[in-house]
Amino acid sequence: MTCLDARKRIYDYLNHKLSDEDLKEFIDHVNGCNECMEELRITHMVYSGVAELDSDKDSDMDIDGALKRHIADSKFYLMRKFVMKIMVMVVDTIAFWAAVVIFIMQLRIWIL
Repeated sequence: MTCLDARKRIYDYLNHKLSDEDLKEFIDHVNGCNECMEELRITHMVYSGVAELDSDKDSDMDIDGALKRHIADSKFYLMRKFVMKIMVMVVDTIAFWAAVVIFIMQLRIWIL
């Protein structure tokens, strides 16, 4: 992903509108590019600041902490999706081999 692509996706990232593949590319790029991380930080600061000012709750404005949590949540989401994908592959493999073993055992019964 280029810097231009990443900067175009900042708004979609903050609004949770990126696909899983785009999210992974975006997170990988932003973690490795200081300029894009700064652009994300500034945009997040503006969005969060306006949202905090519009809300009725009285809270500390830990905007940098909120961005770090948002990025950490995105990474955790991607890791969870990856683990689920691996688990599905493992279960499918086990089911396949279980069916093969059952078929072989059934053949032994039919033949003997």
